This record gives sequence, C-alpha cells and structure tokens, in this order.
Amino acid sequence: MTGGFCVPVLLAAWLAAAAAEGLEQAALPAEESRVQPMTASNWTLVMEGEWMLKFYAPWCPSCQQTDSEWETFAKNGETLQISVGKVDVIQEPGLSGRFFVTTLPAFFHAKDGIFRRYRGPGIYEDLQNYILEKKWQSVEPLTGWKSPASLTMSGMAGLFSISGKIWVSTYKQLYLKIYIFKE
Repeated sequence: MTGGFCVPVLLAAWLAAAAAEGLEQAALPAEESRVQPMTASNWTLVMEGEWMLKFYAPWCPSCQQTDSEWETFAKNGETLQISVGKVDVIQEPGLSGRFFVTTLPAFFHAKDGIFRRYRGPGIYEDLQNYILEKKWQSVEPLTGWKSPASLTMSGMAGLFSISGKIWVSTYKQLYLKIYIFKE
C-alpha cells in the first residue's frame, strides 16, 4: 500500500514545486530591451543625434549570434550617449532598400543625418570602441544618391517594399497550394 501511495505524493510534490517555480518566474519582471525597433514610420529618428542600427532577419544564424552583444551595447547606450536600433528586413523591406542592405547582419552608424556602414564585428567591445574612439570618423560617409535620406534611396525603399510584398504574396500562395494539395 505504501508503494501505491508514494507515486501520487511524489507527483503532487513535483506539481507543487513546478507551480511554485512558475509563480516565481511569473513574479520576476522581464527585462525590457533598450533596442529601438525601427520601421518605415519612425526611421527618421536616426536623422538626429547619434545612432547605431542593425539590420537582421529572424531566421539568420549570423544575426542571432550578434543578438546578445547588440542588447549589451544598447544597455550601455545611455553611457555612450548613443541610441541603438534594429530593423527586421522581413517586416521592413523598404528600409533595407533605403539602406541598400544586401548582406546580413548589416550595421550602420548615423550621426546628425550622416550615415556610415560599420563593417566590424557585432561584438560589444568593438562596437563600444567604435563610438568611444570615434572610429566612425575614418569611415567614408554614404553621400549623394547613396544616402538613405536621398530621393534615389527613397525610390529604392519603394521598390524593395513592393518586391517584399510580392515575395510574401507569392510565398503565401505557394504555401496554400501545397497545403491544399496535401489535403
């Protein structure tokens, strides 16, 4: 009889411990990200002040590898006197066109509307030194038609946005055909 009693008691103890752990986790507030998501409607924020932007795709392994470093960089943004943003190229194909992003992850520095491509590793120490030591000053700015604020790149934003919508629409149609075919 003791053996039959033991299993329910152990199960009850395990469930109670799991519930208590769940309550503990629920009571802890999730730490908020200090990385500003950038969209087509708010990207002009980078025209003032100093910014670093990361262009990424959620499925990109290289992008995922830099996520924690980017978060650490953003947490220290106030000390560095810099704002930190990110652009999901799947959700914002127009912005990837405006910046002519062709590889991921892609990083950009912006200071008072002047943009530069950061080509270093997305590692916190390197990013911090890029700002503290003003290494961005030795990088050629994106000027003229290449500037994300230019009329030409506004047109590119429109083309990328349209192509992104076509791609998503085509992908959805293909998915539906496969799904319906299976049934």
